[in-house]
Amino acid sequence: MGTRYNWANTLDKLSLEAAKPKVGILIASYGSSTMQSSQAMRKLQAKLEDYFGVPVRIAFTSEALRKRLAHARTKSDSVLKALKKMEFERFTHIIVQSLHLIAGIEYNDVLEDTNIAGNSGTLKIQSGLPLLHTEADIVPVAEALKQLLPPDFQKNDVAVFMGHGTKHDAEKFYFALSETLHSLYPSLYIACMEGKCTLSRVFEDLKQKPAVHKIWLLPLLTVIGKHALCDMAGDEETSWKNQVMRQGYCCEPYLKSLAESVEIQNIWIKRIEEAILAL
Repeated sequence: MGTRYNWANTLDKLSLEAAKPKVGILIASYGSSTMQSSQAMRKLQAKLEDYFGVPVRIAFTSEALRKRLAHARTKSDSVLKALKKMEFERFTHIIVQSLHLIAGIEYNDVLEDTNIAGNSGTLKIQSGLPLLHTEADIVPVAEALKQLLPPDFQKNDVAVFMGHGTKHDAEKFYFALSETLHSLYPSLYIACMEGKCTLSRVFEDLKQKPAVHKIWLLPLLTVIGKHALCDMAGDEETSWKNQVMRQGYCCEPYLKSLAESVEIQNIWIKRIEEAILAL
């Protein structure tokens, strides 16, 4: 990845559409109210601004989260609200990059908001694709997940990446990523909170691995929020940590999100570059 994006040819083309083109980027994720999440998003924002040399804004797709943040007097924007703000700031061309794993329900909501904002006639908006959109995306993401393993990961350890999951047709990408990851790295698994790619499937496979030393739990999530802290690593009886321990394994959560992965960040940068070319 280069140190700075070369806008020369793109700006020449944009100048034909607008007398004074103003380009911006909007990154959209489910969001979280945790300090680790906020820091990860701000660092990603700064990295994108440095590389592309244009303003980068942040939007959260979760309405429930935005309401909680508003109650705590913390500002946050939906995709549509962020785009309307950027229109008020006289942006002419905007790349909306989803930070979602698949083109599921939330990604489609992002597209719906961009379509509404684009109907104003003053904005030209191009959406970037999610991490997993075609079969060609699977191996690069699997290799990036391998780089997220904790430094203390040992030969007889196992890592399970916890995804949110979905009942959307795009669930097939969770299965494809799971199969590819485990094929490339037999000690690595993917399971989801929703859908058919379950933790119990991992437990069944682990019965064939009698020498497991420790099971690490890692989030297959953009940021560290409630799902990672409670559903995965929490002390509740139903948490994945306790489910693993009830199976008789030593278990340790490792809280590092996709947004904190340099390899995943570079994939998002490529998605944005592709969207810029499509403007």
